[in-house]
Amino acid sequence: MTKALRWQVWVDWAGGGSWDAGGADVSADVLGLRWRWGRRGLPVPEFAPPAELELTLSNHDHRYTPGNIGGPLGANVRPGREVSLRAGRIHDDFDTGGAESVDLNGRAASGGERWEVTSVSGNGFSVLDGTATGQGGGWPPSDAVAVLDAGDPLATLTAHYRRGSNGLGGFVLRCAAQDDCLRLRFASDATVMERVSGRTVTRLSDGGSLETGVWHDLEIEQTADSVRVHATGLAQPGATRREILAATAIAEAPDSSRHGLWHGFRNAQDRWGEFGVGRSLFSGHITDVSPDYEAGVCRVTAADVMQRLDTVPLHRALAGGLMRSGNVAAAILGWAGLLPGDYALDDGRTLLTGGARSVWDVSAGRALRRLQREEHGMIYADGLGRVRLEAASRRAGVRGHADPASLARFSIGDTADGGGPYATSIHRNDGADGVEDAVTFRYRRSSDAGRQQVWRLNEALEIPAGGEQALLVATDTWDVIDGIAAPVAGTDYTATDDADGGGNDVTDDITIELLTEAQSGIAGRGHALRIRNGGQNTAYLQSLDLYANHSWRTQTSSAVRAESANAGLPLDTGRGRLVNCRYADNYAAARGAAEARMAERSQPRPQLEATLSLPGVGNSRAVVEGRLSDVVEVEAESEGIAGAWLLEGMEVNVVGGGGEVRWWLTGV
Repeated sequence: MTKALRWQVWVDWAGGGSWDAGGADVSADVLGLRWRWGRRGLPVPEFAPPAELELTLSNHDHRYTPGNIGGPLGANVRPGREVSLRAGRIHDDFDTGGAESVDLNGRAASGGERWEVTSVSGNGFSVLDGTATGQGGGWPPSDAVAVLDAGDPLATLTAHYRRGSNGLGGFVLRCAAQDDCLRLRFASDATVMERVSGRTVTRLSDGGSLETGVWHDLEIEQTADSVRVHATGLAQPGATRREILAATAIAEAPDSSRHGLWHGFRNAQDRWGEFGVGRSLFSGHITDVSPDYEAGVCRVTAADVMQRLDTVPLHRALAGGLMRSGNVAAAILGWAGLLPGDYALDDGRTLLTGGARSVWDVSAGRALRRLQREEHGMIYADGLGRVRLEAASRRAGVRGHADPASLARFSIGDTADGGGPYATSIHRNDGADGVEDAVTFRYRRSSDAGRQQVWRLNEALEIPAGGEQALLVATDTWDVIDGIAAPVAGTDYTATDDADGGGNDVTDDITIELLTEAQSGIAGRGHALRIRNGGQNTAYLQSLDLYANHSWRTQTSSAVRAESANAGLPLDTGRGRLVNCRYADNYAAARGAAEARMAERSQPRPQLEATLSLPGVGNSRAVVEGRLSDVVEVEAESEGIAGAWLLEGMEVNVVGGGGEVRWWLTGV
C-alpha cells in the first residue's frame, strides 16, 4: 500500500501568532506546492539562498484575494504573514466520523499501521471527534501505552497535546515493551524525560512546562542519544515555537521503532490529537500574494529568515579579543534582528585574537558570506526559519567514516517497482570545475593608537530655533573607534546666528548628545549624534571636532599560501584564490583556513542531481527526514555511482497527489 505524504500548511492571516485562529489551516485548499532549501543546482553553488515555499491555493471564492474585505479573511491577506509547512508520512487525526467514541486499540492509521494498546482492561484510550482520551474505569488502576510501528527507532513525532493532569500523561518513544521505553511526561513544573526499565524509572532530563488546559503543537525529534521537544501554543496570541526539552547523552535507549501515547493510572484529563510521524519543513513569511482570476487560484510565495539578511545594513563593531567564528556569526545575526532561537551555530575556529573589527556599511548577508569564506564552514538556512553554521570539521569527519549512517539507500531505476526509493533521472558533474591548486589567505593585524581626533565638521550645519538635527559621523582614517568623548562647548564646537560665521556667538544654545548603540544601531567606525538648538533663533554650527579614546587601524598585512601536494592533480591556475580575512589577525587562524580550504577544494568532488518520484514509500520517508549534511548512500553501479554522498539541498514539487523531489548531493 502506497503511503501518501500528508502536507499541512498554516498561515497566520491575523498576524497574532496563533495557529488556532479561523482560516489559519489552509491545507484543504492547497492544490500544489514547491519547497526549496539548501545549496541547489549543478555545479552545487558555494552559498545557500533563502529557503522558499510556493503555494497554489484554490481561490474560486476569492477568500485569498488581497483587498477582498468582504471575504472571511478580510483585509488580512497580505505579505508579511507567517507561514508554516509540515509533512507526515504516518498520521492519525483521531477522527471518528460519528457521535460515538471508539477504542484506540486496533485502529488503523493512514498507511495501514494499527495501534496496539497495552493496559489492564478498561484503562486504555478512547477516540472521539479528533481527540484521544485516557480511559480510567478498569481495576486495578494502571498505566496505558498505545504504540504505532513507525519503521524507524529515531522517527520525528508530531502531535497536538493538551495537559490536564500533573505529569500523568505524555508519550513513549522506542517502546520495546510497556516497561522498556523512553517516556516523555508533562508535569505542572517541568517536561520530564525518563527511562523506564522494568520497575525502575530513571529521570534523565527536565525541561520547560506546558500550560494546563491549552492545546500545544509538539514536535519530538530523536537522535541516537538525544531527544528534543519543540512546542507551539496553538491558541495563544503571540506564542512562538520554542524548545522546551533537550535531553542529551541518553545511554542504552531501547532499540524499537514503536512510538506512541502514554497515560498513568486513571488519567482521563489529558488529550491527544493529530499524532503523526513527520516533521516541520519550513517556517517563513509571505513575500507575494498573486491571484489568478481566470484559473481560480492564488499563488503565494514565502521565504525564510535568510531573505531578511541581505536587506539589513550593518554599522556595528566587534569587540575583538579571543573570538571564534561562531561568536562573530551570532553577533551579525543578532544585529540583523534574529533571536537566539532563530539559529544554531557551531563554535567554529578562533579567528579574532586582537583588536576590534568594524562591520561597516555592509548587509548582514554579505558579512556572513565573508565570514563563511574565512571560517571555511557552511552557513545555511535550515528551512525552519533558523540559520546554521556548519563547521568544516563536520565534513572532514564524515569523509573518514567507513560506514556512514544512511538517510536512504536506493538504486537508480526506471519504474516505481518495489518498496524502496528509486530515482527517475540522474545528472552527474565530475566536480573538476571546483579544483584549486593554490589559495592565499591575506590576514591583517590591528592596533589601538589611543586617543585621536576622528572627525571634523567641514561646513556650517543649520539647526532651526527649538529644533534638532541627527548626524552620523564616520571616519575613513580609522577602522574602529570607541570611547567617543562628549564634545565640550567652545572647545570642541562653536555656533553663530549666521551662516558665514560672522554673527553673534550662540554656542551656549547648542547641546550635543552622543546616542548609544542601542538608540542608534551605530558603532564602530562612526557614531550618531543628536544636536539641539535651545535658542529662539536659527543657529549655525560652525565647528565640531570629535575625539575617541581608542582608535584602531590595520598596521600590517600578511599572507599565508597553501598549494596542492598532489603532483598528479590537473592544475587550474586560473582558480587560485586570494581571500582577504577581515576577521583573522593571527597566523595560526589563517594557516588553518588555508589548509582546510585546500583539503576541500584541491581535488574534484563529484556532484549528483537525483530526481525521485514522491509516491514511493522510501522516497516519501527520505523527503520528510532529509536534512542538510545528512549522508545518503547511492547504489547505481551500472551508472558508475556508488557510496556515500552529502545532501546539500532539496526541491520538492507537489501537484495533487503526486510530485517529485530533486536532491543535490556532493560525493564524500
